[in-house]
Amino acid sequence: MVVRQPAAGREPAAEEVAAISDGQWRARLAELHAPDRSPIAALVEATPGPLRGWTTYDVPTVRRWSRGRTVLVGDAAHATSPAAGQGSSLAIEDAVVLARCLRDLPPADAFRAFEGLRRARAERVVAEGFRTSSAKSPPAVGRLVRDLVMPLVLRRRDPQAWVRDHTVDWGAPVPVPAG
Repeated sequence: MVVRQPAAGREPAAEEVAAISDGQWRARLAELHAPDRSPIAALVEATPGPLRGWTTYDVPTVRRWSRGRTVLVGDAAHATSPAAGQGSSLAIEDAVVLARCLRDLPPADAFRAFEGLRRARAERVVAEGFRTSSAKSPPAVGRLVRDLVMPLVLRRRDPQAWVRDHTVDWGAPVPVPAG
């Protein structure tokens, strides 16, 4: 199932987004997903309560993740698009890695080690989420080809395996970072 971000020619102001009614959101989502062979239309129709939208932003990089006795984790350090579906996973990974670092090192070294161990992966996940959520919806023929070909491609090679196959070795000691 592909969930599309409704595209806009320009970024609407928060007030414009807030003024869109539940009925307008439902109609827009039904229209956007009408060509798909998925349960999205039924899910939207069955959703109780009002639907609301909001603008979202990725935070591709934060210059420093720590200062003194404070360290950023999760979305505070590397917010990713909700369409990526990885925010909670990254925050849990951060917590485990930070705990390892604090277990093995004094706080100042632990915070630097934590950032060194996490930054590249987190920023890659954010970049992938941006790429995915920024993709334009294909036309009808493109959707048909995608829906027929993707299951075959994913059986042979999962391009997202690097996200799911990541592990943290809790038992491995954390070395003191250089510098």
